[in-house]
Amino acid sequence: MSGPAARLSPQPGGPAAARAWPRLRFRAGAALFTSSTAGWLLPLLHPHRRRLALLLLISFAAAAIGLLPPYISKLVIDRGLMAGDASQLVVWSLALFAIGLLATATGALSTILHMRASVRMLARLRQKLLSRLAAKPAGWFATQRAGELLARVDGDAAEVQKFAFNAVLGGSSALIRLIGGSAMLMLLDWRLGLLTALLAPAELLFLIWARPRTERHAAAVREMQGRYSAGLSEALFGLPALQAARGTLWAERRSLRDHAGLNQRLIAQNLWGEFTRAVPVLLSALTRSAVFLAGGLMVIRGDWPLGSLIAFIAYMGFMTGPMQSLLGLWHAQARVKVAAARLDAVMQPPDRAKAACFSPAGYALRLDAVTVARGGAAPIGPLSLTVPEGTRLALKGPSGAGKTSLIAVLCGRAQPLSGRAALGGADLRRLGGGALPERVAYAGQRPFTLRASLRDNLFQSRAFWATPGSEPRVWELLDLFGLAGRFRSADGLDTMLGESGLTLSGGERQRLCLLRALIAPFDILILDEALSEVDPATVARIMGCIDETFPQATRIITAHGGAAAAGNFDMEIDLTKAGTCPLPR
Repeated sequence: MSGPAARLSPQPGGPAAARAWPRLRFRAGAALFTSSTAGWLLPLLHPHRRRLALLLLISFAAAAIGLLPPYISKLVIDRGLMAGDASQLVVWSLALFAIGLLATATGALSTILHMRASVRMLARLRQKLLSRLAAKPAGWFATQRAGELLARVDGDAAEVQKFAFNAVLGGSSALIRLIGGSAMLMLLDWRLGLLTALLAPAELLFLIWARPRTERHAAAVREMQGRYSAGLSEALFGLPALQAARGTLWAERRSLRDHAGLNQRLIAQNLWGEFTRAVPVLLSALTRSAVFLAGGLMVIRGDWPLGSLIAFIAYMGFMTGPMQSLLGLWHAQARVKVAAARLDAVMQPPDRAKAACFSPAGYALRLDAVTVARGGAAPIGPLSLTVPEGTRLALKGPSGAGKTSLIAVLCGRAQPLSGRAALGGADLRRLGGGALPERVAYAGQRPFTLRASLRDNLFQSRAFWATPGSEPRVWELLDLFGLAGRFRSADGLDTMLGESGLTLSGGERQRLCLLRALIAPFDILILDEALSEVDPATVARIMGCIDETFPQATRIITAHGGAAAAGNFDMEIDLTKAGTCPLPR
């Protein structure tokens, strides 16, 4: 129901409860992690709320059922064995078996459901991370290393997801067992129950002392894991170039050095972890020994049944075990907060408000006194010009003149130092740098391909391939680019390409990426040295076909020379003379 009737209908708990629950949930998430992490993690948990609620109910039931066996064991001993009553022995033994069977079934069901929910949530988290990475501006990646980002998407995401589930499910189950176990201890003998309760503050004080160092160990390990992964990724990706440059020995030495540093930090973390686990175990052993001594004397004097002592020792596990689990979760939070902080940098949301305001009225480009940064060199500009739709524009200048930097501003993927760049009257700064504007196609000097089929490397949807004429059009372009024969003799569009295009030459990779840009609809085509490794005759044929097939599209071309830089351009910009207004030719 929607509309006024829905607003007037009573809500369970009233509007105050409806407002209080999200606040309470956020505060709980902020307490477990940070406010920043809770902001993006809770929405990922929200779709799993019903499954989590079911898991909580099953965990509560399993914890409650688990409280019964020690007490039934007491009855088996006291009413059956010690009383010499065979019928009572049989009854309570069968009850013990039935309860054990039910506890096993409940635990198995909980484990299966937990695993299914956990893997789905982890997949959703990694998908969200990749989505946020895809929305980052190109300049952001210049400050990152691929292996380090991989360590975050893989290791840090798994750490955060695992803790989120364990904190909700494991913590709740441990709390039920702790409360139930403590109650049963007090029921059996309140004096020994109070003695056992002294264990909790002792362990808590120890973990408060140990927690800061645990966090420092976790931060050091995560940093070195990212460093090692980044170096290994770089070496594997550039192995052919390293072989050609005789740099493989250097890469091996760097990898060994990074791995040795990682091993050193892992060993230090594991030693510290063993120490922090050993102290609570020692405290528990001392408490258990004290209970055995005091309780045993009570049994010898006849003040306490033997079955009660055995049940009391079992229930001690129900109190000390869950208590250590809860304190362990709190202690583990120190490690998880390190992983969460590393994900926070990736999960910062893109500026959707800006992107929503970007609404071009056309595809005419305009620069108003734009100054463009270009690394360590002096900025370019100011540039002021208008590029009408359908213009054939050449950006000229030697390597390092700033052609790629200017193109990044024209695409909205980089911000000018000053001035305003607009597409169809809309300020390109509204894009936020996350992606190309709609209907802008781009092919660059450094082509990108994946270990996948030729069809998959064209990045088109199923609807595209289902459209009549799509495959013939692709083969037509492959023939124009001189690639059709190669792929027809293999498996056609299902031919597998090697990782990073290693099964293709540099020129073939460039032509394939240009084909990818041409098969989707566009109004602006940007070729940034896109055919620098292709022979002049093929370049001339391709450029002629583009001009003939897409005369209404704006074409922006950069090239040092050759066929791509030749021909009749409507406008030319010589970046060695930046600051002047280029005139139409």
